Amino acid sequence: MQPVVLIVDDEEGLLLGLKKFLEVQGYRVLLARTASEAREILMRHEVDIALLDLRLGKDDGMSLLAEMVAHHPHVAVLVITGYGDIPTAVECMRMGARNFLTKPVDHTLLLSLLEREWEDMRRRAEQQAILEARWSKEEREPFRSRHPLMHQVEVTIQKVKDLDVPVLITGETGTGKEVTARRIHYESVRKDRPFIEINCAAIPETLLESELFGHERGAFTGAVERTRGKFEQAGRGTLFLDEIGEMSLAMQAKLLHVLEERTFHRIGGSRPLTAECRIIAATNAPIERRVEEGLFRSDLFYRLKVIHIHLPPLRERKEDILPLAYLFLKEARLRYHRKVEGFTPEVERALVSYTWPGNIRQLKNVITNAVLLAEGPLIDRIDLPRAPGSRPSLKEGETLPEAVRRHTRELERALIEDALRRTGYHISETARLLGISRKTLYHRIREYGL
Repeated sequence: MQPVVLIVDDEEGLLLGLKKFLEVQGYRVLLARTASEAREILMRHEVDIALLDLRLGKDDGMSLLAEMVAHHPHVAVLVITGYGDIPTAVECMRMGARNFLTKPVDHTLLLSLLEREWEDMRRRAEQQAILEARWSKEEREPFRSRHPLMHQVEVTIQKVKDLDVPVLITGETGTGKEVTARRIHYESVRKDRPFIEINCAAIPETLLESELFGHERGAFTGAVERTRGKFEQAGRGTLFLDEIGEMSLAMQAKLLHVLEERTFHRIGGSRPLTAECRIIAATNAPIERRVEEGLFRSDLFYRLKVIHIHLPPLRERKEDILPLAYLFLKEARLRYHRKVEGFTPEVERALVSYTWPGNIRQLKNVITNAVLLAEGPLIDRIDLPRAPGSRPSLKEGETLPEAVRRHTRELERALIEDALRRTGYHISETARLLGISRKTLYHRIREYGL
């Protein structure tokens, strides 16, 4: 696999010189002359390593670094700075940069750093592949719910898994919509073909069309080569459109065209391509209400709702809470090699009585965290997250800065949880209420298991 390097610099000579040198060494190189170009490329392309000049004319390289560390943590960032600006480079490494180079850039040192980062990435990817291979079979084994509505979900999955029709999965955040979509795919005749997913709420509207349909070289600024979209990547497999309720009306019209005609065009392309994948869509938004309000096309809604699966929230299926908790405990215990056997009676009562606004995802997050923190064979109340309204305190061996960071995260999580409840788990409205982007909100929801 060819490593992809993004160079962000406003000096044309440096850009072209580094590009030529790295391409000879076997790297694929993308160029950005401004922070906005860099953001666009990072959204449209899979980048492995970024070379970031801290001096970008009118743009602030430090701010761009902070964005990259927060939103693209998989990208290894090497900063480029002037000879006399070493303290700034060191500060960048504290922020998350992997290393730094001074101008003029030493090609031998650059190559050494790139090779080291690429080798680290390959090693981590191999370790992750081993973990995923170990767990994929167990994770695909369906949990047998005790709730009648979930039994009906199971019956529906078995009936429709091999049908070539769209499926719409609805339910609150964390109820298992993605897991259900994967089950439909991996238990169907398409199981050996790709399962491609895209989160419609996490990608800006201006980039979503390119992500879905791909683009030709030169179709827009930063389109340095032809790129296949999700429809092409899915082939004859399954395309999972998560959070489809957040899709704009303009994009809804284009998706409807694909469903009706089974064809699409790359941006900037003239040749029609055939859409052969099966569509599974999911949303946590009250989709019928959005149709009534004119925010979601009724014709697209009925196209997607050929098969409708609704997943009830965890608070309505309390009989599943403890079996799920013990399942997640077993998974975490084996994965992290912990000697935790179960829960105290007090914790079991607390788990069942809690409303779980983040549903199964939140429950799994809480149990995994508790397994890692537990010091005895049973998880006790002290191992669970602090209850809302309780007084902050220092844990044994915890420093003040560590406690501040922990309580800040707990407060942020509680505020997001409250905002989600107030908006009925509507992603766009929640993001507006909190004053953050949809992408940041979605990242926090995943991070906190909400």
